[in-house]
Amino acid sequence: MLLCGVAAFVVSGGHAMAQTQDNGTIEEIIVTATKQSTALSKTPISIAAYSQEALDKRGVRDIRDVINQTPGVDITRSGATRVTIRGIDSSAGAATSAIYIDDTPIQARNASLNYNGSTLPYIFDLERVEVLRGPQGTLFGASSQGGAIRFITPTPSLTTYSGYGRAAVNHVKNGGEGYELGVAVGGPIVEDKIGARISFFHRKDAGWIDRQSWQNGSMRDDDVNSSDATVIRAALTIQPTDWLTITPSVYHQNSKFNDRTALTTRCPATTGSVINPNIVPCPLGVSDPDNGKFISYASIPQPSSDHFTVPALKMVANGDGVDFTSVSSFFKRHVMETNDATHGNDRTSFGNAYLYPVTPGFPQSITWQNPNIYQNLFTQEFRINNTDPGARLKWSVGAYFSRSALRSDLPINEPHYNALYLVRYGRTPQAAGVSPLVNGIARYYGNEWTVEKTTAVFANLDYKILDNLTLTLGGRYSKDTLDFDVLERGVSYAGGVSRASGSMSKKPFTPKVALSWQATPEALYYASYARGYRSGGVNKALPDVCSAEAGRLGLGKAATYDPDTTDSYEIGSKNRLFGGKVQFEASAYYIEWKNIQQQLRLTCAFSLVANTASATSKGMDLNLNVRPVDNLLLGLGVGYNDATYDKTIQIGTAPIVVAGQTLGQTPWTVNLSAEYRFRIMDRESFVRAQYNYRSVNDGPFLYQVATSTTYDPRRPLPSEPTTLDLRAGVDLGRVSLSIYGENVLNNVDYISESSTYVNGPLWTGATLRPRTIGLQAIARY
Repeated sequence: MLLCGVAAFVVSGGHAMAQTQDNGTIEEIIVTATKQSTALSKTPISIAAYSQEALDKRGVRDIRDVINQTPGVDITRSGATRVTIRGIDSSAGAATSAIYIDDTPIQARNASLNYNGSTLPYIFDLERVEVLRGPQGTLFGASSQGGAIRFITPTPSLTTYSGYGRAAVNHVKNGGEGYELGVAVGGPIVEDKIGARISFFHRKDAGWIDRQSWQNGSMRDDDVNSSDATVIRAALTIQPTDWLTITPSVYHQNSKFNDRTALTTRCPATTGSVINPNIVPCPLGVSDPDNGKFISYASIPQPSSDHFTVPALKMVANGDGVDFTSVSSFFKRHVMETNDATHGNDRTSFGNAYLYPVTPGFPQSITWQNPNIYQNLFTQEFRINNTDPGARLKWSVGAYFSRSALRSDLPINEPHYNALYLVRYGRTPQAAGVSPLVNGIARYYGNEWTVEKTTAVFANLDYKILDNLTLTLGGRYSKDTLDFDVLERGVSYAGGVSRASGSMSKKPFTPKVALSWQATPEALYYASYARGYRSGGVNKALPDVCSAEAGRLGLGKAATYDPDTTDSYEIGSKNRLFGGKVQFEASAYYIEWKNIQQQLRLTCAFSLVANTASATSKGMDLNLNVRPVDNLLLGLGVGYNDATYDKTIQIGTAPIVVAGQTLGQTPWTVNLSAEYRFRIMDRESFVRAQYNYRSVNDGPFLYQVATSTTYDPRRPLPSEPTTLDLRAGVDLGRVSLSIYGENVLNNVDYISESSTYVNGPLWTGATLRPRTIGLQAIARY
């Protein structure tokens, strides 16, 4: 029915655009990675760029699909969302990879009370996606240490009507059914003066994990990890004069996750509870993905929602050989979560015997978190660039201002705390001088307010030393200020309350130097140096129970931590050969990461961020597309990364990091694709295969180091998501129908698995989505 709806929509209106004739060459994509429009093959930066049509052909529906098919890029398998480019990854502090919707940055820092990471837009009705590898600090500012990902939306046309529709239904093996439906239309309202484009997209992802509460046998639900997302966008193009274009737009996305539970992979035979040691916590056994069993024993559902809105205004004035651009935007985001924290908090407070707490007078002993996070970001950028294509000097200069306000509320509710304290210690918390629960229910309640301001000026100059030899000089000078106020209350603080407030300020400079040689019209070679930068931040105050340990380690209160930087050295080549039938790109890089913001986990169960280590990341990216005959396109992408810490750093006798320890990136990625087009019953048809291989990182990880406080010889290396996707379809005029299979080989090995505490008996993990079979319709006019 969904498929018929999209087909009907397209057939009902508009005029079909003539099909582009395939001349046997590979499409050249225009990108704006330098904030000017340039051909991808002539831009001296390592870039992967995908048009909406190319994304549809690859079956890409979200950023994970893009990353899975792009060498040199990775994303967290579970927990907070973090994008990693060229091995530059950190779970602490600000993001290391920038995420942009058009000219608006939407990445989020991991603040003292904000652990949910960045949000990512769903992929529908985009002009293209650009993945920029390597530091982009000159043009894109802080948090682009590893690179940047840009989601470019289409500009409404003043002359042509167009429409795009996509619908799909699918089934997940051992799970439920999902679907998606999206429609976009646009065109002139007043020809040559006013154009508009609106789009709507809704998607439901099926779940495949079953949840059975270990505390209540009657609480069982199937396929709980389903999710829904809705995206709405509207934009205008207004051209009151020939020299002025005004583009207001608004983008809204609302994502809801019904349960974000982890799989139970190992489990003790009984709880070992002090009150009732014979309770069986996993009565249905543990997960067995190879046999279709995906189960969690979380006590409660763990839903979450993440919605954001981005209104923006872009104005471009065309002068005599000069363009003036102004971009204003506001990013407003709200995240709410429920997290089952029973096993971690109760065991930390009362000992390993309380991993599965059983409390007299309470039918269930549940501890849960309810993070509530508000993020508001205003940005304003002005830039001027010359537009004379024959000029020996091309330049772009600009100014930038942003103000980011973050508010985080984090209650950890444990209504059974007082009763369990009495069981464990034989007296009430009040008798022991422990501070009372906040609001009678929360063992901890944190509130964080931070305001971060950035003012910057930047310039990028391209000077032709010779007609085919160009020197690029760029730089960005910023002033960053951060004001913070963190209020924490709970049982761990003397007097029940602790507060940390203050401000910090830095003035970073991020330069870039590059030399590019256009040896022939089809061959570009380049070498570059660039610096990336990540702003510092604030720690929450350590409670009194951590004071002695922090003093011994020389950490003090450690209220703030400083910025860190990356220095990248890169060489690369871009070639189009044999009349455009072969496209080849390769780059090699060496990155020095200094003063890394590192999360330190203390034995008092609290953590803080400090600048400790340095690391080196080196590797290469290669992309090859070949069209040996007009109806066959072959693709190969290869990435290699070796990112390791430079030296061992210890707290006492326990290392924080060890020399040669991996930062966690997959060493080898290989992407193979083949698309063959043919005709059946006079209809254009195609088959496509996409194979994505990622090698296992064999460490060393810190948990493999015997002197580490996290040492656990039982912990396995994570599997990597190697997948095969297949797709076959036929064009029916304006509508293309296809059947597809994702993860056809049903790779459901654990991509993450660990115990809830070191050498503990309870383990959780995650897998890829099992084999998914679907039917899709795409319409364009």
